[in-house]
Amino acid sequence: MEKTKSKIDRYFTLKSKFPELFGPIDVDDPRVREILHTGTWLFLPTPLHGNGPRIGIMRSGMYSADKYTIEEVMRLVNAMQEIIMLEDDYAILQGAVFIGDFKNSTMAHMMQMTPSLMKKMTVHSEEAVPLRPKAQHFINTIAGFEPIFNMVKPMMSAKQQKRLFVHGSKMDSLTKEIPVKYLPKEYGGENGSVEEIIAEWDKKLDQYRDYFKRSGEWGTDEKLRPGKAIDFESLFGIDGSFRKLDVD
Repeated sequence: MEKTKSKIDRYFTLKSKFPELFGPIDVDDPRVREILHTGTWLFLPTPLHGNGPRIGIMRSGMYSADKYTIEEVMRLVNAMQEIIMLEDDYAILQGAVFIGDFKNSTMAHMMQMTPSLMKKMTVHSEEAVPLRPKAQHFINTIAGFEPIFNMVKPMMSAKQQKRLFVHGSKMDSLTKEIPVKYLPKEYGGENGSVEEIIAEWDKKLDQYRDYFKRSGEWGTDEKLRPGKAIDFESLFGIDGSFRKLDVD
């Protein structure tokens, strides 16, 4: 019970403190739909093995890092994840496996991933969201991925660190863990096409229009928190970006 209360508290605290990442989206904002239509993030229709974890794919190379910020992208991703939590029993019971596909990604995409942002996303994933990451796979990694990976990994719990798998460009290595039939048609699989998945999520955003309008009223007021206030500076005070790293 205490763990559940803690997750609920953390979830709404993060939504209130960092709305640019975790706040409700405006489904009628053209930029929200534009990002959705790039196919940067996909939740696949069939879970792993038919009744296992939900599968999510992040394709960072699909959006323009010159036009959109990573905060805009992740805000949409978090909204999609919220919909999953509301209606997807497989995800709640079995968790989710995530694939990070870096095909066509550039250093401009990497530079958007500041340590502070990655820390916020890690805390949100591990301490706030009732959606257990069962594994995270990375494919088509580019030069510059490794130093970022090595910086982010220690931010994660020991359990989650053991669930990270880097496959480089070896698709056959990935499909040993996730059989190809559970991947989208564009990856040689049978789990929907990117176009079909985007169209389905267009409909979902329409269905949740009123929900996201109402959810803007939900959050926390830190002035009313009993006891010691959360030290956000200490928790997320890692500043700077990966521009300082040697990524050659």
